[in-house]
Amino acid sequence: MASPTGPTSLSRYLDGEHWELKEKLRRYIAESDLFNLRFDLPLSTYRELTLQRAKYMLGFPELQKQFDEQAGHIPGFMNKNLALGEVGSCTDLSVSIKMGVMAWLFGGAIINLGTEKHIKQFFEPLKEMTCTGMFAMSEKGHGSNVRALQTEAHYDPGSEEFIIHTPCDDAQKIYIGNALQGDYACVFAQLIVDGKSKGPHAFIVPIRDENGLHPGISVTDMGLKEGLNGVDNGMLAFDHVRIPRHHLLNRYADVSPDGKYTTSIKSDGKRFNTMLAAMIGTRIALAFQGTVSMKVGLEIAIRYGLKRRQFGPSGGPEYALLDYQTHQVRLMPHLATCLGLIFAQTYTGEIMDKEFSEMKNMVDNRYLQALTSGLKAYSTWQNVQCLQTCRECCGGMGYMAENRLASLKCDSDIFVTFDGDNMVLMQQVAREILDHYSQQFGGSRVKGMLTFMAGGLWNSFQTSMFAVNIHPVTDLQFIIKALMFREGKQLRSLAARLLNKVSTKKEEPFSAWNSVQQHAVTMAMSFLQKVVLQQFMIAVEKCQYKDDKEVLNKFCRLYGLHCLYTDRGWFLEQGYISPSHIKEIRETYLNLCRETGQHALQVVEAFRLPSNCVHAPIAGVPSEIAPWAYYPEKQKTSTASSSKDDVKVTVVQSRL
Repeated sequence: MASPTGPTSLSRYLDGEHWELKEKLRRYIAESDLFNLRFDLPLSTYRELTLQRAKYMLGFPELQKQFDEQAGHIPGFMNKNLALGEVGSCTDLSVSIKMGVMAWLFGGAIINLGTEKHIKQFFEPLKEMTCTGMFAMSEKGHGSNVRALQTEAHYDPGSEEFIIHTPCDDAQKIYIGNALQGDYACVFAQLIVDGKSKGPHAFIVPIRDENGLHPGISVTDMGLKEGLNGVDNGMLAFDHVRIPRHHLLNRYADVSPDGKYTTSIKSDGKRFNTMLAAMIGTRIALAFQGTVSMKVGLEIAIRYGLKRRQFGPSGGPEYALLDYQTHQVRLMPHLATCLGLIFAQTYTGEIMDKEFSEMKNMVDNRYLQALTSGLKAYSTWQNVQCLQTCRECCGGMGYMAENRLASLKCDSDIFVTFDGDNMVLMQQVAREILDHYSQQFGGSRVKGMLTFMAGGLWNSFQTSMFAVNIHPVTDLQFIIKALMFREGKQLRSLAARLLNKVSTKKEEPFSAWNSVQQHAVTMAMSFLQKVVLQQFMIAVEKCQYKDDKEVLNKFCRLYGLHCLYTDRGWFLEQGYISPSHIKEIRETYLNLCRETGQHALQVVEAFRLPSNCVHAPIAGVPSEIAPWAYYPEKQKTSTASSSKDDVKVTVVQSRL
């Protein structure tokens, strides 16, 4: 919960450049009764409430400015978007997803794939909320394999229209957010001219107006899900729906009135990849959302762990849960990981902001592609693990809906497959890293890989077991060298295996890659953990407040040792460390879990989460709805209504 004393030096440092902007949005959320969470609403009421909450958020003055800055590619707009999206995700996740779909996903497609005329016609109305949109890419038969989607867009030169059509059941658009309430959809379909497909392109298709659905469009309500039930997911199908020619988002390709296809990118593959690369902002946004869920879960579990007491020495007082070593070892590595991800995501956001504001073709930035895909996967996986641990650490109380952990788990579970299955994304990370390194040497990919592997000898020497003689094994300099060694070793061996299969054994490339997938995913994870630790170390070094720096340094060491200790078998196998080193690492690891536990409350308070976002009685937020709930101190009762029927789905003005 946001401390009544206001931001601290640590909270400002964690929030980064836009800490004041985040504070404004936190107050905006905290002051509205609209965000008093409920877990017992009928589906239709919940969906309508989510829509009203999303519109209220989009009415935040600073978010209104963001529409203009995003449309103008003003430097800094991406970082501001990520900062605002992060705070917006503290409340019910259905709100941030709904808001993201109907404004940023739909709007982002218009800005990144369209032109000025599209921005004026379709994006500007979003600012006034006179219309909302949806993003229709995934199909029943094709999720991750977007290139093979089956929805068709035939061009008719006689009427200068595209005919959007769903040719089979597998071509139905599926899991489309805002499907039951949105006015327009950005539909990805195979553009077909003169009977020949030009590959997937994006089209703006009107879905409904005040009179209902447009002719030829059907929408199927997908009903209840595991979570995010405030988002109205549905399936879309099109029966020869005609749209004007200018509804093609034509930044990279166009069709003339007489049916001539032109493109600034001749290669179908590169054009397709360029269009998808322009949408990578969604992936880093999901990484932020996963980390925010970790923040909320950790605050609940840590506050409960500091107040809930069980057992103790004979004749003495009972211990708080967080005094127990097992509790520290379960929670503190997750808190350290959360902090590391904050800094890594901020770093990635800065790179992306520069690329977006300069309107660069991001498909050529292999490193950025690897970072965004990888951090989305790593952050959302960590979130799932963290929330499960938090639930267990709160016992039966953590199982109760009113204490929010259950809904956080259910709502964020989809993140591991949303906007790209994590396993697919991790393979993309591996491919991007291979290309990034091999292309540095020029020439063919094979020649580049060979040169890269030859040059790996010096890298191996720099980060080899000689590091043991230079730095103690629990020192951050040793840990980062160990992680660099692991990544380099796995990368070189992966390249060698692929070269042997394709160049020597003449295996088909698809089959060769299929046989090294696990190796590729393992290497990708090593790359990500290295990047997170590097950015954590840089953040510690830059921190100007001595006390905060000492706290962050402890968590940084804990994160690094956690990466090292959990993969100790690999390092032992490579001869990089010895069994005696493992013992030293384990002892330091346990000590750091205890030491960081003493700073846990200070850190979660620095997250500045509004109390109506934390919500949980076991975290000290009072509740009339759950009078049975445990909370540590007597506080004045909440003004939240205890009746379903009293929930209003209109914007409630702040009392402050």
